[in-house]
Amino acid sequence: MKKINCDIIKDVLPLYLDGVVSDATKEMVEEHLSSCDSCRKEAEMLKQDIILPTTKNIQLSEAKIFKKLKSNLRKKNVIILLSTILATTLLIIGLHSYAVLTKNFIPYDNEIISINEIDGKLYATYQGDNLGGTVYSAPETVRINGSKKKITIFYYYKTPWSEYIQPIFEKDDFEDTFLLGETDEIDQIYYGEFQLDGSEQDTALIAENSELIWGD
Repeated sequence: MKKINCDIIKDVLPLYLDGVVSDATKEMVEEHLSSCDSCRKEAEMLKQDIILPTTKNIQLSEAKIFKKLKSNLRKKNVIILLSTILATTLLIIGLHSYAVLTKNFIPYDNEIISINEIDGKLYATYQGDNLGGTVYSAPETVRINGSKKKITIFYYYKTPWSEYIQPIFEKDDFEDTFLLGETDEIDQIYYGEFQLDGSEQDTALIAENSELIWGD
């Protein structure tokens, strides 16, 4: 009879240790374990299989691993954030540089570009829209058609910014005036495109390819 009882007890021991048996079964198992060394040893062995080691060293090791993972994740997120900010900043700088620094020549039109003499000084005036800026060369003496002339050359330009962005904020045309020089220092004024890159350029050749808009 004891053998049968032990077999039954061993069958229900896993359920008993998991705490999923009825009160009656629990009472029966505990009563049997109190008097049966064999089943009691079996129960102890099952407990060792179920319980995981949770020593202090293991806990500390796990804590270090999680702390390292958390630190690495934080560093990765910071790197991603900084990379995104840097890429966005460079993109904005690039777009702004293109919009502001790209010069597109505005052809001469006497309805919007004029030369005016006021108090012995010569002024260029632009009345229109999309103006981005002016490129101007100081008066210089050159030989034009066999004669020496004091000339100056300039032109107006527009940029993607002045053409597409600026009109959003400035609806009306505006007037821009700048001083070209003293009247007695200039014989001719030319309007034409040229480069300001620091290299030596033939001013007479530039004038030849430009439009004479004042003087003779």
